[in-house]
Amino acid sequence: MAEQVKNSDPGQLANSGASKRSTQGASDPSPERNGLRSGAPAILPRRKRQYVVAVRPVAGSAVSPTDAIHDSLQKIEGVEILRRISTRGFRGLGAGVALAGQGIQDVLVVRMDDQRAEALRQSAPPQVVIEEDARLDSGPSICPASFALPWSNRMPSAPRLRREVKIQVLGEGDQPLVGAGVTILGQNSGAVAVTDQTGTASVGLFDVDAELDDIDAIYVQPMANHWDCFVQRPALKPSETNIVRLRPLSSAAGADTTKSMAVKRTTWAQHLMGLDQLGAGLTGLGVKIGLIDSGCDNRHPMLRHVVKGVDLTGSNGTNGWSTDEIGQGTHCAGIIAGNGSPENGSWGIAPEAELHVFKVAPHGRFSNLVEALDYCIERQIDIVHLGVGANQASEIVARKIIEARHNGIACIAASGDDGGPAIFPGIVPGVLCVSAVGRLGEFTADTHHAWTAIPELIGSTGIFATNFSGSGPQIGVCAPGVAVISSAPGGGFAARDGTAIAAAHVVGFAALVFAHHPLFRGAFASRSQQRVNALFDLIQGSAARPAFDPARVGAGLPNFRHVAGMGAPDIDAWNKTVQDLGVIGGVPEGYGGERFAGAGAPPSSADLSGVMALMQMRAVGLLH
Repeated sequence: MAEQVKNSDPGQLANSGASKRSTQGASDPSPERNGLRSGAPAILPRRKRQYVVAVRPVAGSAVSPTDAIHDSLQKIEGVEILRRISTRGFRGLGAGVALAGQGIQDVLVVRMDDQRAEALRQSAPPQVVIEEDARLDSGPSICPASFALPWSNRMPSAPRLRREVKIQVLGEGDQPLVGAGVTILGQNSGAVAVTDQTGTASVGLFDVDAELDDIDAIYVQPMANHWDCFVQRPALKPSETNIVRLRPLSSAAGADTTKSMAVKRTTWAQHLMGLDQLGAGLTGLGVKIGLIDSGCDNRHPMLRHVVKGVDLTGSNGTNGWSTDEIGQGTHCAGIIAGNGSPENGSWGIAPEAELHVFKVAPHGRFSNLVEALDYCIERQIDIVHLGVGANQASEIVARKIIEARHNGIACIAASGDDGGPAIFPGIVPGVLCVSAVGRLGEFTADTHHAWTAIPELIGSTGIFATNFSGSGPQIGVCAPGVAVISSAPGGGFAARDGTAIAAAHVVGFAALVFAHHPLFRGAFASRSQQRVNALFDLIQGSAARPAFDPARVGAGLPNFRHVAGMGAPDIDAWNKTVQDLGVIGGVPEGYGGERFAGAGAPPSSADLSGVMALMQMRAVGLLH
């Protein structure tokens, strides 16, 4: 196979029958070639899509064939080269040689139609990878109810009626809440709106009766400082403004009513992970963390020390990384490294870690993720938070993750928020994939958080598995990911759900272990995949498993008090954890958990093939 690759000329793409000199054949987009007669009624052409093109490196070769690929693509009609992502990091070390053929060199981002892409795949040499530059998902979303399907035999008895439903959202002291999201779900439709300066939103709904009896639910999500509200079968009034009052975060179940949430020093999630009684010197100082998510609003009082970032979406200029339209990145940054003054408290798990922000959402693609990982390699990041993912795989991204791992970078990823199997890139061998759990008593029944629990999987102490969290054998550990309060864009605080939230807890946890465990000042001081193995083993070895299916929680919930080698083991504290969680198996032998998939030998091409096969099975409906 190696001989075949060496003898293949990437430049032969230009002779694939799709060049500008000859556009005849299967890739010809002309009407006659697509079975349409000249003069036949025109149909809408398919839009072009974005693709990434790269070359699998050959062990022992220091020559990049990307230039030849670039020149070939320039000659092909219908192919537009958008940009070239040049490999960062330590070029002088010869990444292709050091990684034994695992790495990816420069990546080309191109736009073309599906037919052209398939023709290029068929004609390209075996070492050339051509795949869709797919969109990245970032966090959970509230989906409206399904619209009536055209084959459902539902015939409206009258022309469709549109009714305006007015909702005013008020907060503490009946102050109008600006920018709150309002979602109303009907039996046949759903609609969303955002409140204005008066806290009012006008939501337009189709096919609801005059008394609004067809409304199934209303969901109101504030920007910050208040709990959300989710009510089934609400009693809405059609002819007047409906008032929704939201409780401040400091006044609901689970909150410390003696302090405002802005000065509460630790959260229930940190307590559950043994992070609420850390010594003054355990701050994560010296660790570099890469936050690959939706940006970080560093105007927040807890995040003003975050000054390094890159906007890879290109949508907001040089400092666009500090604009967070989604809020997830800012929320995760507060969990990982929020660093307030003594008056404001300090919520972050590792407040003195150096946080580097790489904005890839919203609207980011695989190519942006590749570039973010390249930056992490270049800047010698220690731990990466992957808060984004996709329901399809990318070999190019997977190889870049493996390259990062070989450079000593520990990648910790969200398992996904669609309730199905764990998503990419969390399923890449060598990535620590994190699912989310919640705890009853941290929210009230009228919030959306209450709908995330799986009733059959609620433990005796209230810890529960979530219905949104990705699951499967790839799950390494679980962490709190429901009703977690942290920083929000604009300077406030918000309670959010999601596996990215859970992963942020594990990233902060990992930063403390990496900064303060003697292993990483001795045997594993150098940057290598062995130090990543050691870090993940320590995290999983500290975990206690709630009495759930391991496919939902992996090794369980890490606890800092039980990290082997950080100090004398506290057996009483461990037994208390066992009792609280209802764990299976009691104290793990030697405080060691199951080794996560891929922690040993470097992932092989067979490993990557397995990941790709898994994603293809899901795409055709064999996995749900």
